Amino acid sequence: MSMNIRMRRIWTMVLIAMLLGSGLLLPLSGSRVYAANTTYYVDSAAGSDTANGTSTGTAWKTLTKVNAVTFQAGDKILFKRGGSWNGQLHPLGSGSSGNPITIDSYDTGSLPLINGGSLASGAAVYLVNQQYWVIQNLEVTNNSGTDNSGTATVGGVPRYGIYIESSSGGKLNNFRIANNYVHNVNGCFNCGTVAPHTNGGISMFASGANDGFNDVIVENNTVDHVGRNGINIWDASYHTGDQTVVVASQLSTGLKVQNNSVTYTDGDGILVFGFKDSVIQYNVANGAGQKMITGFNMNASAGIWPTRSIGTIVQYNEAYGTRTTDTDGQGFDVDLGHYGAIVQYNYSHDNEGGFILLMGPYTNTSTIRYNISVNDAYGGEKGVFTFSYGVPEGTNIYNNTIYIGSGLKNPIYCDGCDATTPGTWSFKNNIVYNLGTGTYTYPSVGASIDNNLFYGNHPTSEPADSHKLTSDPLFMSPGTSAAGVSSAAGYKLSTGSPAIGSGVLIPGNGGKDYFGNIVSNMAAPSRGFHEAGTFTAPIQLIDNANDWSISNSHSANMMMDSTNPSYFNGDTSRFKRSSTATGYVIYNFSDMKQFSADIYEFSINLTKVKFYSSPDGTTWTSVSSSYLSPTATAAGWAYTQYSPTANLPMGKNYLKVELSDTTSAWGTQLGKIVISK
Repeated sequence: MSMNIRMRRIWTMVLIAMLLGSGLLLPLSGSRVYAANTTYYVDSAAGSDTANGTSTGTAWKTLTKVNAVTFQAGDKILFKRGGSWNGQLHPLGSGSSGNPITIDSYDTGSLPLINGGSLASGAAVYLVNQQYWVIQNLEVTNNSGTDNSGTATVGGVPRYGIYIESSSGGKLNNFRIANNYVHNVNGCFNCGTVAPHTNGGISMFASGANDGFNDVIVENNTVDHVGRNGINIWDASYHTGDQTVVVASQLSTGLKVQNNSVTYTDGDGILVFGFKDSVIQYNVANGAGQKMITGFNMNASAGIWPTRSIGTIVQYNEAYGTRTTDTDGQGFDVDLGHYGAIVQYNYSHDNEGGFILLMGPYTNTSTIRYNISVNDAYGGEKGVFTFSYGVPEGTNIYNNTIYIGSGLKNPIYCDGCDATTPGTWSFKNNIVYNLGTGTYTYPSVGASIDNNLFYGNHPTSEPADSHKLTSDPLFMSPGTSAAGVSSAAGYKLSTGSPAIGSGVLIPGNGGKDYFGNIVSNMAAPSRGFHEAGTFTAPIQLIDNANDWSISNSHSANMMMDSTNPSYFNGDTSRFKRSSTATGYVIYNFSDMKQFSADIYEFSINLTKVKFYSSPDGTTWTSVSSSYLSPTATAAGWAYTQYSPTANLPMGKNYLKVELSDTTSAWGTQLGKIVISK
């Protein structure tokens, strides 16, 4: 071979590599790959699939064209408003961090319509094993025009409005589904071998052991008349073999479901499965549970509920009109295998099955506080509070307001399945305004019921309460249960109410009531969901265990540890010891009253952590403390949180946290600590 021929071939290969690297030379494949950060337009009336798609005048026309393209980071796919497309929208490709691919609309008029009704099954809008996407400003429907519910023994086919799937795709990142109108999706109610809850209006589903999602926002969507569920976000990989143990490191993360309206669903309104530290807020779920199949064993539905998860916050939502059909029918539910749920600041009304279902098995440390329930459980079968298969260990129900109108037979508590396996639970500072004929059925073993106000009718089953009040709480305008969270204002306390300032102080009370009023961490609160007292905000010292300057002093064997945050609920720094000798951290914060301390233990022994208070840093007094039931995190570790059982005495200016584990230096670690005045 001559030198000239060899050089020409070398330069040819260099040129090809340069063109491939620049994106100017397209690889041969089944789909076209275009340059990144390009905006494409789709016009169902005036577009052409032979056009380049990069301007409104050269728009593409069909979904077939869009689905044949592998889009790049930063690309936008804009559908013309007023247009409509039949079939499935399934564009290819993934975006990148900070540079997602966006599906959106352009021009004026009604939202662009994607109609999947002609599909045999599946989703009108579909992504699989793709990430970094925004889907917004679409109208989506998927109704085959047939009865697709299935029977008790034969399943229908899954149908979805918007469906994102991780199937051997690993952990997929960064999705935003926003401002869409998803309606009339006739998904299956019995789906045969497919979990029926996973199909419906907006659904995300991770199926494999290593699949999941991170950083997901589902917001400002309207979902109406869909089956089975309205919004479903599901990661099936929450365990490592034992399905009764939720493993924190397996869970999906970074989920917010907010400001959505979900109405008239065959089954559930909003369901979150297999996530850690999700937030479900400012949603409205109306009319869940519209369908059942006689003889089918999965008819249960609820308005809003998390399950197989850790640390979900459910707040500022409204749930109403949920039907019991065969069973359940609550506005809210904390279901099997949930650890550390907080349900707060919600408005629940006119739900046939009650305000909330609390499932006992594999569930603990649920907090139900500052909610309002009006005329829930009117069906008479389920309770305003329904405990099923025992009470979840460590359940705390406090500062809720319950109203039951005249002539209604709503049970207040209902132990729906099993009164023989109670957990330790409390019911405090609540107001039950009972003009109906309902009774209380509950496991009294393990219960701490105190400082509540029971007004109206008093059935013989009403719980004993050492500090019970029975006088009129003086609501401003009771009896209304209209839609809209502002309707709850009728249940505020009027001046002179016996509920004002008569509750018992509860550590870690969240700091505010349903209306955003301050709740003191030092003075007795009001009973019920409205804090009518006047308090100032607490002053706090917060140490995230990553800065020694925040504490006053520490023993020589104390050190910071930032390894393996996935073992510690994502905490990126903790304090631990370098030897098995007793170690301590001391804080100086004048006139402290309360604290909360996050503790991680490898071998659970709750005597390894002690707290002491002092006026001068020299004379120390042991602090009586309580703790949350430990919950598994990952790799054998467990999490709990300590707080004092009562306010610290006046004049306490120092707090010592002492670790005394003699079996290992690293087996007990101190995470975030918050000290309040």
